[in-house]
Amino acid sequence: ALSAVPNEELLLLFDAENAVYIARDEADLAGRNLQDAKLALQRARKYQDLITERRTGGATIDSVQVLDLLGQWNDVRIAMREAEVTLREAELSTSDVRLWASRARYEKEKARLVKDKNPAVGKDLELTKFDAQVTEWTAKETEAQKALDEKNAAVVERRAHYFALSRQLQEASKGAYGGPWADLLD
Repeated sequence: ALSAVPNEELLLLFDAENAVYIARDEADLAGRNLQDAKLALQRARKYQDLITERRTGGATIDSVQVLDLLGQWNDVRIAMREAEVTLREAELSTSDVRLWASRARYEKEKARLVKDKNPAVGKDLELTKFDAQVTEWTAKETEAQKALDEKNAAVVERRAHYFALSRQLQEASKGAYGGPWADLLD
């Protein structure tokens, strides 16, 4: 049906097809990011055991002030990691909506080309149905992006609190806790 379409006319179709591939890659990345966020949350929750061990172990390596600050820091870290998991879940969901919206735009462009360039084959195509589908998925995509932006703002806020508490903890512990490597080693 598209064999009669000149290559320069196919460029818009290729752009729409590229958007589908980009959306698919975005979905794959969102899935990997979600797994990473879940692992970071799991590490933060396990770190509570270390804090409890330090409090009850009898060793006087850390002051009560440092241990209290360490507990607060980890609570904030857990809250931040939970918000990150929620954000990553929203990214995955949004990428799925974006994929469907991209597919709808691709199908619309393909139908338009067939109808315009191969009228014998495309005579029964109703472009208004394709337009309606694109409009519907674009609205869903906009709505999903708005929700994603809200979740991202919540993560940014929690990270700011986490980083501020990290600096306090680093200062109080003379660099023993709260450093940028903290999530990598626990």
